Amino acid sequence: MNDPYRISPKNAPGKTSPAGRTATRAVLWLVLTVSAVVNVIANNILTGTAAIGIVAGIVAVGCITGLIISHVSGRRA
Repeated sequence: MNDPYRISPKNAPGKTSPAGRTATRAVLWLVLTVSAVVNVIANNILTGTAAIGIVAGIVAVGCITGLIISHVSGRRA
């Protein structure tokens, strides 16, 4: 019997496709790696560029947060 009010698992709100989730994680890992390298270079090699290191550190923390959120939401699916 068809139930027009039933939400099927593939049409559930908040579900993202595995390909979209994989692409998001790949971009987050790439940005995390680049920002970590920039942070290390700005804080250790270059002098007088504390602002660049701080911004790169904030971006890295944001990427880590995004990866954790992506991991936790992927486990519930």
